[in-house]
Amino acid sequence: MSISSTIDYFVNPKDKLDPEKYRKGRFFIISFAIFFVFALVGQFYVMFGNVKYDTGLIIGNAIFCVMLLCMFFIYKKWNQRILLVNISALMGYTSNFQTYEISGGIYSSDLVNGIVICAWLFLVANRWTGIFWFTITYLTITFLYVAEVMGWHDFKGDLMKTESHYPYLNFGFCCFFLAVVINMYENYKNQFLKELKTSKSELEVKSKELEVKNSDVTDSINYAKRIQYAVLPQEETIYRSIPLSFIFYKPKDIVSGDFFWFHEINKEEYLLVCADCTGHGVPGAFMTVIGSSLLNQTVIDNKIYKPSDILQELDKLINFTLKQQKDHDVSVQDGMDLTLIKVNKTKKEVMITSAKRPVIFIRNKELTEIKASKFSLGGMRTGEKIFKEEVINYQEDDLLYLFTDGYADQFGGEKAKKFSSKRLRELFLDIHRLPMTEQKQKMAKTTADWQGELEQIDDMLVIGIKL
Repeated sequence: MSISSTIDYFVNPKDKLDPEKYRKGRFFIISFAIFFVFALVGQFYVMFGNVKYDTGLIIGNAIFCVMLLCMFFIYKKWNQRILLVNISALMGYTSNFQTYEISGGIYSSDLVNGIVICAWLFLVANRWTGIFWFTITYLTITFLYVAEVMGWHDFKGDLMKTESHYPYLNFGFCCFFLAVVINMYENYKNQFLKELKTSKSELEVKSKELEVKNSDVTDSINYAKRIQYAVLPQEETIYRSIPLSFIFYKPKDIVSGDFFWFHEINKEEYLLVCADCTGHGVPGAFMTVIGSSLLNQTVIDNKIYKPSDILQELDKLINFTLKQQKDHDVSVQDGMDLTLIKVNKTKKEVMITSAKRPVIFIRNKELTEIKASKFSLGGMRTGEKIFKEEVINYQEDDLLYLFTDGYADQFGGEKAKKFSSKRLRELFLDIHRLPMTEQKQKMAKTTADWQGELEQIDDMLVIGIKL
């Protein structure tokens, strides 16, 4: 078994899971092995070196050797590294304090040992342990200095009696120990830098791969955006038929799950849809293409013009297209909420039917919310769906606002709360007397100011019409 594997054997398994704790664990094992060897050599020196030390010191040093040996196994099993380090520091400090009196006090070479050990504590324990024992050592040195200045003890006389090889051994231990610690630190630093360089190279390669993939995905989504915009009606087409109108359209992502749809039945009648499909981004965009296609099939191909009938037919077609019947094992339970209006300019009549989306009607500065049906289009059918029609005989300058839930649900403001349906209704009242282009600008500025630095959470679509 190699030295490295022997060291790893005594490192606690939990410390091996964390690189920093693993490094400190190896320092701990190597350091205590060095302490044990030097303590053992010191014990033989005291016992057989013809040195005049009392029996208590010999017994204390022997206990210290046994304790050091036990700490290897205690650390491996119970992972009390910091506690063991502090216990050993206390024992070493107590042993050293006994030698200060007979080895020269403030002049003793043992003080160097204490300072080196304090520095070692930072490496094997933590910052607070190192600071604590540095403080204790400093207070001890201060006490010995005061004792020397006040003449409480003849430390110089004790130093003169100390054999020359004693400081030599102390300084030798410090040099050897520091060399080992610094060498280990440099090895770990070089290993870390090598791993960091390797990781950086791998990250750069992966980053380039991700950039390429992201570019491919973005290009694909941008192409999907062109397809979506080609399928949906052009805003200019709607503005030509409804000059006094605006469309505020702000997708959350490149493509949107909200869409609008328009069909001019004849010069006097038109249909307009404001829809919110399940999801946003690419999944929502798929649903918008399906919804627009099915509306074309229902209205243009099948010539169904009654609003409630259009929603009934659209609901059935979504069920069929997405295989949402109960007898299908695989189905997509997506759908959409929408508002559909039919305007007859000759009769000055607007018919409104809705799937879970309300409509705001303003006349003479009074706001009325036209409630929606409780049913969405699509999804698993659990019973008959009823889409009621609301008929309004409009007057000149009456206004209608159709909208999805993205605007009201946007988080923002000082407390990062939802904009809310209440604030949206108040906003409609505030802007309804402005020209339609200015209303659109006000809608855009209000949500931008409200959102601030927060992320947009959903697609936004608001359509305003002055009848």
